Amino acid sequence: MPPELRLLIVDDHLVVREGLRSMLQSDPTIIVVGETGTGEEAIELAQQLQPEVVLMDIQLPGMSGIEATRRIKAVQPSVAIILLTMYNSNMYVVEGIRAGAAGYLTKDCSRELLCHTVNAVLDGGSMVTATLLHHAFQGLERKQAPQEEDGPLTERLTIREVEVLRLVAQGYHNKDIASELHLAEVTVKKHVQSIIGKMGTSDRTQAAIVAFRLGLVD
Repeated sequence: MPPELRLLIVDDHLVVREGLRSMLQSDPTIIVVGETGTGEEAIELAQQLQPEVVLMDIQLPGMSGIEATRRIKAVQPSVAIILLTMYNSNMYVVEGIRAGAAGYLTKDCSRELLCHTVNAVLDGGSMVTATLLHHAFQGLERKQAPQEEDGPLTERLTIREVEVLRLVAQGYHNKDIASELHLAEVTVKKHVQSIIGKMGTSDRTQAAIVAFRLGLVD
């Protein structure tokens, strides 16, 4: 049996949570470990249940899903958070990306897309377009590029890693990057993991934002 992926659902509408749970249960690799309808409880449950993925509604009573995302990522950077939206609003999604979300879905998505997205973000993937990443970067203060004792970040990445990072920032998925660079998909995955480690980011979405900041992508 494949290992089970631990997932937390956060939505203030019971019927939505039931629908999501029903769709997710069709995938034998996913187990729903908890549900809640508020951002405050989401933060507590994320620490108690240690999910690997969180489905987070943006509009919640009290604390918003974006703020809950920011607080969860601050203490649990390895958790992959997917934003759930009623409408495909770029403004909300961009704010979510800045908060640390790895992807987003509208609530009318198909079961296939839901399960695919959950597995994609767990595997280090991102369900965010290059345009939204660019918008997220433009809204951030232009800070100095990350530096460490062994030199600038761009000097610590290999030539191949820089090539992969540019494509990640353009919204390419691992399969597309493999095709573009004539590499095996598993090789691309290793490059992405190495990039994330060297950059000190929690996932490829945040790595892509840093790539914009460093000027690696126009």
